[in-house]
Amino acid sequence: MTSSSPHTDENTPVPSRNGTNSTFKIFLLLTSLAMAGLVRNKSIYINVESINGVMKTPNIENLAAISDFGAMRDELLLSDSIIPSESQNHVVKNTDVIVYLAQFGHHSSYGQQTDGVNEITGTSKLNHSLTTLYKNYVDDFPCDVIVFYSEDDSPDPELLQELKKGRPRLRFEQLEGQWWSLPPGLSMSTRRSWKLPGFSVGYRHMIRWYSKLIWSYLHGLGYTHVMRIDDDSYIYSTIKYNLFEYMRDHNKRYAFRQPCTDSVGIGHLNDLMDEFLKDNPNATTPELLEHYHQDRKLGFYNNWFMADISFFLSPPGSTFLDIVDRSHIMYTQRTNDLLIQSTLARLFLQPKEIQWFQDFTYQHVTISRRNIESGCPSVGALTRGEGTDLLQWRMISERFNSSFDPACDVRITARKNACTILHPSGEMPRLVCPPNSTYDCVGAEMCAMESLGLKEGHYLNEIVQCSKTW
Repeated sequence: MTSSSPHTDENTPVPSRNGTNSTFKIFLLLTSLAMAGLVRNKSIYINVESINGVMKTPNIENLAAISDFGAMRDELLLSDSIIPSESQNHVVKNTDVIVYLAQFGHHSSYGQQTDGVNEITGTSKLNHSLTTLYKNYVDDFPCDVIVFYSEDDSPDPELLQELKKGRPRLRFEQLEGQWWSLPPGLSMSTRRSWKLPGFSVGYRHMIRWYSKLIWSYLHGLGYTHVMRIDDDSYIYSTIKYNLFEYMRDHNKRYAFRQPCTDSVGIGHLNDLMDEFLKDNPNATTPELLEHYHQDRKLGFYNNWFMADISFFLSPPGSTFLDIVDRSHIMYTQRTNDLLIQSTLARLFLQPKEIQWFQDFTYQHVTISRRNIESGCPSVGALTRGEGTDLLQWRMISERFNSSFDPACDVRITARKNACTILHPSGEMPRLVCPPNSTYDCVGAEMCAMESLGLKEGHYLNEIVQCSKTW
């Protein structure tokens, strides 16, 4: 049903980065590399100069133009080894990467934010997230960590150096040009007609990045597996095994931490998928289609996810992503990456290929800017991981609660399958408590498993049965 060989069409970009803030030199020209015998196995290793720890990869199109390697360029576009390195003599061969997409000032759509009491910035959130990530995972299981930021953001190089201290293999990359732009055929002149105008163009670029572009970008850098974590997401308990190895060893192709429901822009996505499945009836199975039709709003809260990159670069997933990109609904309808990723995983992967990690304590909360609830959590939750010590959990959850005004309706729910809807807000995502579990949840919006219906509870239970790690 799915293919393991990546698919790249003629419209799929590859990493092509000309720095705008720094000057970078390529130490060996492409022709010299060929003569030196460094072009092997359809791969070419290019090392670039690092200035202030910010990595830039060369423009492949320009490289081909200055050499007689135009015919080889197409092979390079599919290469899995165009890898920037922080050392001129070191070739990075890591296949696993953790990624952020950070904003160093205030959020482009949410504006000035607080932790409930104090004002916080993108930098303070990112620093705290990196601290919990390294302390509870990366220090024990080292891997590459890339913090992406947009061409609209220009962090101080000294700040980036400060953030790198004590955090090995952390680097920063700026997304620009084709990686942070409108899809072909869409003009800014149509912006007034876009749904939910309060969400910025940059927010919609983020949706396109995590839905469509990130897969070919990371594949071009040689990575096979990715973990995404938001700059306001925090891991609060120790992870005692290598998550990437677990994914590979158990043939998992997608993983999430919290299930949820969402509906923004879902109608247009449904229409595209219905038409796609009409033309490609063998793309999924009757069983998966039945689960999907029970509640199309069910999704995976993808502020934290893991993925086998080839899944999104292979048909039928890659084919459908091309259709979504050409439809422009990520911009015009604000159809988000949560729904797009979840739809592909639910329809094109078997439950046994999806991992629901439940054994680490995790927090992702968006703070409301509404006058009535300003400074209160509007969506998201702090969720206790299975096996987390009760005393530790109480300390974490009490600290979470105390950071908000007492007027905020934030409470702990610890009864089996009994989550309370705390802040109904129409089309915003709602977290789903794990079925058949005695999880403790602290948060803003959650709903009981029963509200999704027996069929969806059964679908998530299928994933649970294949996801035991505690």
